[in-house]
Amino acid sequence: MTPPQPFELSVEEEKRELALQIKADVDRGLRYLELNQADAAILAFKLAIEKSEVGSNVRDIVTHNLLTAYRKRIAELLKADDVSPVNRYTPEVSALQLSSELAQDKTFRGKFADTFKNLGMDFFNARQHEAALFFLRKAIAIESCPSYYVDLTNALAWVKTPAQLRDYTKDYTERDIGRHIFITCAPKSGSTFLKNVLVAVTDFKDVFSVFAALQNEHELDLPQFVKFGKENKVTQQHARASEANIQMMQAFGVKPIVLVRNIFDSTASLLDFYTKGFTFSTFFDKEEFLSFDDEQKIDLLIEFAIPWYFQFVASWQRAEREGRVEMLWLTYEEMIADKVSTVEKVLEFNGLDAPREIIEQKIAEIESDGEKNRFNKGVAGRGKVILSEVQKTRIANLAKYFPSTDFSMLGL
Repeated sequence: MTPPQPFELSVEEEKRELALQIKADVDRGLRYLELNQADAAILAFKLAIEKSEVGSNVRDIVTHNLLTAYRKRIAELLKADDVSPVNRYTPEVSALQLSSELAQDKTFRGKFADTFKNLGMDFFNARQHEAALFFLRKAIAIESCPSYYVDLTNALAWVKTPAQLRDYTKDYTERDIGRHIFITCAPKSGSTFLKNVLVAVTDFKDVFSVFAALQNEHELDLPQFVKFGKENKVTQQHARASEANIQMMQAFGVKPIVLVRNIFDSTASLLDFYTKGFTFSTFFDKEEFLSFDDEQKIDLLIEFAIPWYFQFVASWQRAEREGRVEMLWLTYEEMIADKVSTVEKVLEFNGLDAPREIIEQKIAEIESDGEKNRFNKGVAGRGKVILSEVQKTRIANLAKYFPSTDFSMLGL
């Protein structure tokens, strides 16, 4: 708990008597806090605030002390079986704010915000999640401290209310947000090709919204989202529907395109990809992986890489069932069967359009560029030929751990 703040007064003679009264009220409030008499401390600090000048540093210091006293009293009440008496205090606490130049002092402002954040966590630990969310948002509105977002994510997860843009930035509003075509995809599903075509057709910025890729999970990166929030952009990354990802998408108005592929073909394509040396982008040791024969490589993929695909589909289907975000499902198979129509579908889903001849032209340009195309073979059905029956059965059996998920889009 942030300690209450005493202070020394240096004032003009005609204001000295009032200043001494304020100081006496504050000193009394501090003594009550030391004696664990939070209600008496609240009354003393309120008296001091009534006597202090609006917009003065003194008033803000006393306000912080009052907030500390409120938090102490509320924490006591939250330990009881009946927590309803807390409601007596919450409107008064909610109204507390800084009004002096101390609001521009990062250290003082941070301590004030920390007290609201800690109050929010008192409510959270008492399973009062609505109140927890309110006070965590209050803290963030005062100071956007990165550490607050762990607790905000947890509170939003419990309350199941959509995240708001102001949870993450005060630099702009929803009206300023640019369009964001977001492809969340299973690896080796043709996503790089689709992203490059969309960038070429729309002339949107190509933005990879992660802190770092390679061996990391492709969680959405808040600083990237905030920095490029006002720009039109296309993103392609392997992101599950985790709570943090869903909440950020809600706040920034993102409607994901979920791209998947036949799971057996994905396995065959991963085998090609990593055998060509791209193991540095995963957890695999390159030299050890390349020393295996194909059967061992496939077994390793089934054991460690392929389960992620099932988590990926299950997470997005659950998010869709719960109405967390609007999404568009696509498959690799339908994309390679009719690339132009697939691009048109994605554009329409995002409120965009483009002449069909332009789409055809950009597809032809991307297909002629091996670096931008990135298809290993670009055909369907290879997996059932390359994988043994035992391996295919092992993959199919992973579906039993997600009984409420439909894996037909993976060819199961």
